[in-house]
Amino acid sequence: MDLNDIIHARRPVTLAANEQKIPWDEPEFSQRMLENHLSQQHDWASRRFSLIEQQVEWIAGQLPAGARILDLGCGPGFYTQRLASRGFRCTGVDFSPAAIDHARREAQRADLSIHYQQQDVRRFVATTPQDLIMMTFGEFNVFSAGDARHLLSHIASQLRPGGWLLLEVHTFQAVQNMGMAQPRWESCPQGLFLAEPHLLLTESAWNAATQTASTLWWAITPSGVTRRFGSQTQAWRDEEYLVLLEQYDFRQVQRLPEQDWPSGSDFTDSLYVLLARKAQDI
Repeated sequence: MDLNDIIHARRPVTLAANEQKIPWDEPEFSQRMLENHLSQQHDWASRRFSLIEQQVEWIAGQLPAGARILDLGCGPGFYTQRLASRGFRCTGVDFSPAAIDHARREAQRADLSIHYQQQDVRRFVATTPQDLIMMTFGEFNVFSAGDARHLLSHIASQLRPGGWLLLEVHTFQAVQNMGMAQPRWESCPQGLFLAEPHLLLTESAWNAATQTASTLWWAITPSGVTRRFGSQTQAWRDEEYLVLLEQYDFRQVQRLPEQDWPSGSDFTDSLYVLLARKAQDI
């Protein structure tokens, strides 16, 4: 691709089928993403450890000793490592090879028995019913409406009756804001999409009919070579989350207050946690 592709691109943003998710499983990309996960200077890839510690303490206070916990989209294992050190039996699944490699090394270094799997969370199958399945930081919203429904059905099948789902989701307004963001340029000495110096153009679009925000990034090298990266985020209204969970036999759905699950100052109005219990009679 070259600059002509940017000049003549169709607008508003239209993503190709293979552009609806950024390349989490690409080895070099996942290594650059890992560096952002490990940073304590910002919260946009993973939260700072002080917040994670508070959230882990809340989880630990809700479960019996030795409970089984499955973290879908576990990243570098920040939650699973802390929960396993408290005696919980943990499994972590993530699409990023660099994140899973890091998580495994840290578990080995701490002499913790944690099962990590580098896999699409939509396809992972736990061998033992879980007491808690968690998906944090808005990971649920990266899936299309159809995939989200499939994922909830899949999660329900892996929970024991009475087991808990902890789902941290984006607000409708937060996703809409993503899609309605103005185009912007950045000059990057290095960055998430390319290791070499580049310009990064970000364009967005909001589709009210499908309730999706599309983001397209153009990474442009000094020689004018361009690469496209895309991501789509699905919005759900508060009441739609509740209906969705009830369709898959989740009950006692509650929204956790900020004091129980602090989202961090950058995400106070854009992320919140739904806690739901799998029905006992299925």
